[in-house]
Amino acid sequence: MTKITGLNQIIRKMDKMKKSVAPAAKPAIRKALNAGAKELEKSIKPNVPVIAQSTNFRQKGTIKNNIRHKTKVAKDGLSGYTVISVKRAKGKRMARVGENTRDRTDPFYWWMVEYGTEKMEGRHFMKRAAESNKGRVLKVTREKFIEEIQKIKF
Repeated sequence: MTKITGLNQIIRKMDKMKKSVAPAAKPAIRKALNAGAKELEKSIKPNVPVIAQSTNFRQKGTIKNNIRHKTKVAKDGLSGYTVISVKRAKGKRMARVGENTRDRTDPFYWWMVEYGTEKMEGRHFMKRAAESNKGRVLKVTREKFIEEIQKIKF
């Protein structure tokens, strides 16, 4: 019986430590994921196709200016993920394909540029940048996480 109670005490102490580490790790995870996302955005933007000049219907660099990331950290504070895509600024929605839009800054067509259509082959600018810079982004994320964790006093 003493082995079992000793094991239970160890398990309780580990659970207690996990509960104290999670709130401290949450901001570190968020900062690390954001640093990695910014690094990936920097590598995506030079590869985005841009029209030669603005028109009445489309502003030059619309897709490039709307590349954004969103980070979500899990409730337990020990994991998270980041999504990088083309989105409008908060509060604005993108038009649906086929919807008549007069907004020159609406990047609704980014999906067609990335993946292509029946008549146009996709440019795959997001995919290529993600594959070619995966190692560097993971390195930046890992370094930022270690840096932030070392600042925390337990």
